[in-house]
Amino acid sequence: MPPETVGADLFDAVLDVAHTGRFLPFDKDRRWTATKDERVLLSDVVHTAAETIVPALTTRGDGLVKVYYYSASEPDLPALMHLGERLAKSHRAGVGSRVIWFSDRPDGARGRVMVKRFSPDDERPARSVQPLTECPVADTFGAFADEIGPEGFQFLYQRMKAGHQDGPTLVRVADDRIIGAVGPLTTVAGPDGHVIQQPAYFAVHPAYRGRGHGRSLWRASMAWGRTRGSEVKVLQASRGSAAEGLYVSEGLETHGYVCQA
Repeated sequence: MPPETVGADLFDAVLDVAHTGRFLPFDKDRRWTATKDERVLLSDVVHTAAETIVPALTTRGDGLVKVYYYSASEPDLPALMHLGERLAKSHRAGVGSRVIWFSDRPDGARGRVMVKRFSPDDERPARSVQPLTECPVADTFGAFADEIGPEGFQFLYQRMKAGHQDGPTLVRVADDRIIGAVGPLTTVAGPDGHVIQQPAYFAVHPAYRGRGHGRSLWRASMAWGRTRGSEVKVLQASRGSAAEGLYVSEGLETHGYVCQA
């Protein structure tokens, strides 16, 4: 969520649905499944003026406990890791546990939390970007997804083949094949009623990076969101990635860094 929408009401709403399997209306994961596969472990939440600790159990696969830490102070990692290990054991989480916290410094961080504010400039057309459904070489999307690998397009491709309509995917073509994509593109009303463009998978084939393909895809996806009333987009970029450099050059705001142990 955008920083200005995060408050006590949102925190209470998260806790209210913790054991129900239901999604909040603006949860990005509701695009993929009917039931939420991560639940907050309410009895182990710590919420004080100095810190908030929110353990959550992901039931997908063998199970994983994530311990989220929020504070202006540095985390006590040994204590948080011990908490995660204890909860993983008690909930039979086969993968174990993970500690996730947020910092205002990039040192050792795995991701950067960024915010895009939409403006009339985002209405500019992008060069040579088209919807996958209108692409003459759409049959090369599967090969692109396989070569990109863990970027998420394999998952999206399988959903497409199963008939799911998750939102449009925009693609870039070169040498008679798809070499870049962004999607699925979706919007949702946030907790304050303002329209949010949700995160999407975004990648350019490694052999074609550094030629402006990613920037064209990004701007086309922003134009799509702008024409549908989007006011803001929140995303996380991997530290040191090509996407992070692109987002910085496009003027996105940085709102902290994500660390993990």
